[in-house]
Amino acid sequence: MVQFVCMTRSGASEVMDVFIMSYQNYKEAMELAPKCKFYTTVGGKSRDEIKKSEELLGVTFSKQCREFYEQYGYLSFVGNEIFGIDPDDDSGEIEGNSVAYALNDRKEYGLPDKWIPLYNFDDGIMAYLDYSSLNDVGEPCVIVAKFNDMGYQIEETIAEDFGEFILQLVKEQLAD
Repeated sequence: MVQFVCMTRSGASEVMDVFIMSYQNYKEAMELAPKCKFYTTVGGKSRDEIKKSEELLGVTFSKQCREFYEQYGYLSFVGNEIFGIDPDDDSGEIEGNSVAYALNDRKEYGLPDKWIPLYNFDDGIMAYLDYSSLNDVGEPCVIVAKFNDMGYQIEETIAEDFGEFILQLVKEQLAD
């Protein structure tokens, strides 16, 4: 895994450069994703579903996340599942649903309120959007953490933002 550190920059032109690069990574990831084997999305979520998810989670989704939920809702391809949102799911199944997963883990394990589950590495380690650590354009870092008897332990920051994380996964799959 490549490690990236969430940094902040100052100056309007630097912020614009960060925004452009950040968003370009997201757009490139979503353009390449359909080339992955077994590419699947569920279609977009409604604005009401997104708003309800934000209210339940106590966060306001970043631009990239909001666009992802509006246009795709969820993403999977060979060996990878980027969680979606379904604020009205009462099936008891949490896998693949950031809302259900976060609410369950907050209640059962004390998951920090600003962490939103995004990806399960299937070895007790999860990737989270860390809304307590936003870059200059308001995008959360993607962190990897695991739960143990000491609580949640951050292993590393693996991407500057959502788009960079998805782009890494897509490029890894396409390289295989």
